[in-house]
Amino acid sequence: MRWRSPLAGLAIIAGLVLYVVAVVTLADFVPDHVLAETLYYVVTGIVWIWPAVSVIGWARKDDGSQQG
Repeated sequence: MRWRSPLAGLAIIAGLVLYVVAVVTLADFVPDHVLAETLYYVVTGIVWIWPAVSVIGWARKDDGSQQG
């Protein structure tokens, strides 16, 4: 079993939990307007994908073993 996959999975879960806490905490500073809140949650709902894709890409790198 490659060590990067489980490590990446744990990193994504831990990072996502921290990200959700930060997003919810910062939501208190968003103006109380439907458009502002919608924009905030749409943007923050999409932004987390970029780091997750980076971690998944890192986990998929060949770790020196030869596969088929």
